[in-house]
Amino acid sequence: MKIVRCAAILAVFAAGGCITGRAPVSTTDVADWPRALTEAEGAVSEHRYADADRILSEYATRYPATQGAVESLYWRAVFALEPTNPDQSPVIAAALFETYGKSVGPRPHRVEADVLRHLALRLQALPPTALVTTATVPTGPPSGAPAASATDLKAKDTEIQRLKDELAKANDELERIKRRLTAPTKP
Repeated sequence: MKIVRCAAILAVFAAGGCITGRAPVSTTDVADWPRALTEAEGAVSEHRYADADRILSEYATRYPATQGAVESLYWRAVFALEPTNPDQSPVIAAALFETYGKSVGPRPHRVEADVLRHLALRLQALPPTALVTTATVPTGPPSGAPAASATDLKAKDTEIQRLKDELAKANDELERIKRRLTAPTKP
């Protein structure tokens, strides 16, 4: 009788999460993820990147045992790569993508995170002058300033084309990886 009672108490503690050290995830916690992501995306569309990062970080802190906490790593990294983000950081983005890649459980953006992590690592290797964001690029020459020379324009066009080619190569690699992952495997 005493053994049955101990077993029953043990089962109650295990079901409640006391033995594993994790609190059970409620449906409210899971339902909060779409709302948190929508709020963060809204903040990004309004160029409030720090608010978006805070929203996602707070969600992950509040509900660490949820899939949304893992996904928040991915989205925080994506937003850290946004060129118009004044706090953009390829270093932070690469670290978040790496943490996302090492996370346990389903990772629906695993392939994209790997490609973006590699891109962030390449961005780190570029000289700081190459990382010009649209937030710092003037829309035209300052009043009284001479127009850009043909040589300057040619150099900029060459750099833009090089970056487009590099992006196309990265997209091709991503597609190749996706095809390889979706191809049927031989038993």
